[in-house]
Amino acid sequence: MDFTAIAAGIITALVPYLAKGGEKLVDKVVDEGFAQRGKIWEMTKGLFLEDNLTSLNLFEENPTDPKNQNKLESKLEDKLEANPEIAKEFETLLKQIPAEIKSNSINIQGDNNKVAQDIKDSTITIS
Repeated sequence: MDFTAIAAGIITALVPYLAKGGEKLVDKVVDEGFAQRGKIWEMTKGLFLEDNLTSLNLFEENPTDPKNQNKLESKLEDKLEANPEIAKEFETLLKQIPAEIKSNSINIQGDNNKVAQDIKDSTITIS
């Protein structure tokens, strides 16, 4: 089990959730994973009830700060290694959150241009 990847996934899932204060979010992708993100946040808080509350509180106050993210991610990784059954629960919840929507666009002018773009799982519209 990759505890580092799970800890990183938890942080990634929580940033948009906490950035809006846990309110109902407008973004469709985040909205579809709202319940899972809420459960992930509650489980994460449960891991830190007795110690390391400073890192958790700093992350909650400013979830977009990379320093706060890195500190909490490091502590989460230790907690997950000590609790593999909880890590498995987090992993299951993370898989239930929809993947982010990717958008690519290219504006081309002129003749005889060669263009490459990531098209996996994409819709191509030529106009």
